[in-house]
Amino acid sequence: MYKLMIIDDEYAIHLSLRKLTEASGLGIEVVAEAEDGAEAMKLMEETSPDIIVTDICMPEMDGLEFIRRVRESRKHTFILILSGHDNFEYARQAMRSGVSDFLLKPVDPAQFHAALVKACEELDRRVERFSRQTAWTLAQQRSKAQLVDLLWSAQEREALELAGDMIAHFETGGPADVRLPHYARMLMQELLLLLEERGLKLPDGELRNGMHTPDIAQDDDKEACRQRLLKSISETICWIKGMRNLGSHHNIVKAKRYIEENYAAEDLSLQEVADSLGMSVTYLSRSFKNETSMNFVKYVTQVRMDKAKELLAQGGLSALEAAYRVGYSDYVHFSKTFKKVHGLTPSEFRKQSKTMTQDPAR
Repeated sequence: MYKLMIIDDEYAIHLSLRKLTEASGLGIEVVAEAEDGAEAMKLMEETSPDIIVTDICMPEMDGLEFIRRVRESRKHTFILILSGHDNFEYARQAMRSGVSDFLLKPVDPAQFHAALVKACEELDRRVERFSRQTAWTLAQQRSKAQLVDLLWSAQEREALELAGDMIAHFETGGPADVRLPHYARMLMQELLLLLEERGLKLPDGELRNGMHTPDIAQDDDKEACRQRLLKSISETICWIKGMRNLGSHHNIVKAKRYIEENYAAEDLSLQEVADSLGMSVTYLSRSFKNETSMNFVKYVTQVRMDKAKELLAQGGLSALEAAYRVGYSDYVHFSKTFKKVHGLTPSEFRKQSKTMTQDPAR
């Protein structure tokens, strides 16, 4: 159902147009009527009409001034003007102001009906375009989120495949007024911005700008544009691998395994682990933090507290014995750390576990 507003200073015109609209069978409702542009402007916010039928010559605010103000905020409203033969020049000015159609007074019912049909068809097309554009935009947002995840995890093959699909989707359903080079450039810039929001510091130069060549926005060769975007994707992933030390993933796995095997040694250190892997302490420390999101000491502490929890849950050891088993000679320090991690002291946890074992129903 589309909403229509009538603006004219003649009551007979209002009555005639309202009856013709109601009898049109086009699903149009008259939601507001005004005698001049000033009154109509007040009703605009309340009713938000899709179609406006307005006279040219009116008191207070004439049709031309009213149309100008409407177009400042409502560029897509269908405006139909009414004009007498002696006001035809005004009608021509109104057409240049973005009026969709005009009729001469006295209004011919058949011509008015034809104008309403034209309005409905145009509004239907706009609704359809908006729906398609909305669906395309939502799909692009989902694809961008997936592509950022693939870039972040350096899955190059999957990222290139998805980027290619996004280009194809743009070419078949993207905005008609946006060229592929501009889309490609904006896409890459958005991806880099999303990566930056994840904490990656972007480099200066061409990669940060989004594409490798400054003049790509002027390149009309679609395949060349596509290849440049895919090349940017590949180089971005290469850069991410270096920044996140993804190439050291295997070494971090071995570092974790070493910690699992040696956590009971009280003097276990980052230097010892680095030496076992043939890596520098600085490099291992940075790689470990990037890979696990925690530093070496915190990770070792977490492993020790988890192992202590397992030992205490089994019930065969005292809290003091459990502390020694996981690399703590200072029981007070062990107890405070355990409570900080698990919310209970070792003795409290051991007692609770024992109670649960004896009475499973509790």
